[in-house]
Amino acid sequence: PGGSFALGQAVFTALGPVGSFEDPNNSSLVLRMDCGGFSALFCGDMEYEAEQALILSGRNVDVDLLKVGHHGSNTSSSMQFLWEVSPEYAAVSTALDRNLLPKDEVLERLENAGAQIYRTDTDGNIVFIYDGNNVRVRLDKEERTDYETVEHRPF
Repeated sequence: PGGSFALGQAVFTALGPVGSFEDPNNSSLVLRMDCGGFSALFCGDMEYEAEQALILSGRNVDVDLLKVGHHGSNTSSSMQFLWEVSPEYAAVSTALDRNLLPKDEVLERLENAGAQIYRTDTDGNIVFIYDGNNVRVRLDKEERTDYETVEHRPF
């Protein structure tokens, strides 16, 4: 934590993991990206215990975009964490699987935190474009024919 690198005009700073954890998900690399007036937080599979440690570390987690932790699992994205992050946008990277992610409780918490939610399972590829003043979201939804719709999951 604390290390950083630049990629073009964006600066990425490692915020976590903060401490050692028994669960490997809590040892996920957590990156904050700052680019002009836009910021994002990438949480890997970080779960509740690591979220709390990150909050208590005093690191700045208030961002515009949250890449939701652990694919929208109920073990991540606690309400306290979401209030600290206060994202305008939330991106959930998930697909149809036996775990039925993202969980409804997580989506509800994201909505209560005021985030606009985007999901790879329903929206396809999600691209956030920041021009120095405004953010645009481009969705590249692919036609999927190898499984049923999200509403009619085969599991």
